[in-house]
Amino acid sequence: MYFPYLHGMQKEMLALRQSVALLAAEGQVQPVIEPVRHVLASLRHTLQVCEVEGLPVWMVVNPMLQEFIGVGAMTALGWGRHLLNAMPTRHHVRPTLLLHSGVTVEVVRLFAQSYVGQPVGVVMTEPPLPLMPLFECLRGVQLELVLFKHGPPPVDLQAAMAPARLVWVEPLEAAMPDALRRVGMGRFLQERQFFSDAVSRFLEVGGHGFSDYTSLPSSPLAGGGPTGCFHLAFQQDGGPMDRALCLEFFVAERRFPPERLAEARFSRALERFHLALDRPDACFGPTEAVRRFVNCHIRGVPPTQALARQWQLMHHLELVSGLLSGRFPPH
Repeated sequence: MYFPYLHGMQKEMLALRQSVALLAAEGQVQPVIEPVRHVLASLRHTLQVCEVEGLPVWMVVNPMLQEFIGVGAMTALGWGRHLLNAMPTRHHVRPTLLLHSGVTVEVVRLFAQSYVGQPVGVVMTEPPLPLMPLFECLRGVQLELVLFKHGPPPVDLQAAMAPARLVWVEPLEAAMPDALRRVGMGRFLQERQFFSDAVSRFLEVGGHGFSDYTSLPSSPLAGGGPTGCFHLAFQQDGGPMDRALCLEFFVAERRFPPERLAEARFSRALERFHLALDRPDACFGPTEAVRRFVNCHIRGVPPTQALARQWQLMHHLELVSGLLSGRFPPH
């Protein structure tokens, strides 16, 4: 099972909503959402779509990043409880508690009382040992998933946390390489880099699952890379990185008039991406997002940078789901 870790940003929620039906049907992906914004509309809509389609989602009810910094664990929990209580029905959205040094015993107990008898999750942001007294307060709940952001799950604590699934949120690097940010006149660069072998490892040895921040940067930033570029994940076929998930960055040169810079560069990047689809050593799916990029190339109308980032996440979610379900690579 893949547990992609999201931050409730607009492009993430749009990408998830457009992928929900497929992800629910294949049953290989369960998103985790730790929001960084107070605004509820897009997040609430996304959770409702997931609920209707039957896609399990782990919703952190006491966030602590960006707009929740300094709010306090009890106040943040009140925000999350209000969000979930407003849902007409909730069978697939699982309340998830963020455990960190700012959380009190009272917060943990209120969480346990609020969701007694329901499947819940926990995210540990710090080494588990100092947090174990707080964790003990959850003994009476139906704890199904424990995610570790600080590092891999300690072997000596696995028995203490059983029967919950223990999963490490790997902080994989998905930011554009600095060399590509400085592409100058008359140049075009494509760079492929290793991203993760978690998909192939999981298929071979099984386990409780794996998690990362997807192919978006791990920091929940609103901005993206430079204009006229994008990147997509693919599975390598053959060579030293056989079956690994890699990223390929497509960046066009700055040789166009300023008024056409972004559109012209993106068109050039789309052209190179279209050629990359014919490589025998790479499986890009094809996913729905790949089809949308190709359609933009055929029509000669590049997507906006915001839309491209949304499609990048759609592609990543569908590609991993398809690899785990056996739909990709095509035979």
